[in-house]
Amino acid sequence: MKVAGEYLFDVAPQEVWDGLLDPAVLAVTMPGCEKLELVGENQYEGTLDIKVGPVQGKFQGKIQLEEIRAPEGYTMKVDGRGSPGFVKATAVVDLAGDGNQTRLKYDGDAQVGGRIASVGQRLLDSSAKAIIKQSLEGLNETLKARSAAAVSGESAETVELTARAPSQAEFAARVTKEVAKDLIPKPILIGGAILLILLLIYLIAF
Repeated sequence: MKVAGEYLFDVAPQEVWDGLLDPAVLAVTMPGCEKLELVGENQYEGTLDIKVGPVQGKFQGKIQLEEIRAPEGYTMKVDGRGSPGFVKATAVVDLAGDGNQTRLKYDGDAQVGGRIASVGQRLLDSSAKAIIKQSLEGLNETLKARSAAAVSGESAETVELTARAPSQAEFAARVTKEVAKDLIPKPILIGGAILLILLLIYLIAF
């Protein structure tokens, strides 16, 4: 499965870089993240409990960062396993300044197996794309809050209390909207509304 896209952060490249390497920041911005720890040089381990569409269940994962080009990018290798199946992925992440903002681009390939592999490819692709987007948006909000706190003199603890990941229900609803945009480009009145409601029910169902 191909995984590629980009996102524009509202902070400078160094701030994005620092956030991407800080497990404490990622843990409070990634929905469903129960644990994320640095266990070695550029090695992380974590537990993620996801309940969105075809990706439902708890994953134990390992992340290895290689070919690090601080603060411009790195290659990330992910190995996650759990009740829904397994995910193995390799992706290249690049950061570039864009005025006072930072453009992040990612390009990789993922292999999935188990129950999640039986889901239709289009829905799986759309769900993955939406989950990544929502996670990056959460990180952006946290980084903006940290940047503002540094200017105003607020403590890091205050930022952590105000910048939290959305609940699973909120996250599922947001992902549903993104998936709907991808699968239903132009919903038509009642018909489109019904499809959106059905998709929402499917994505948050246990």
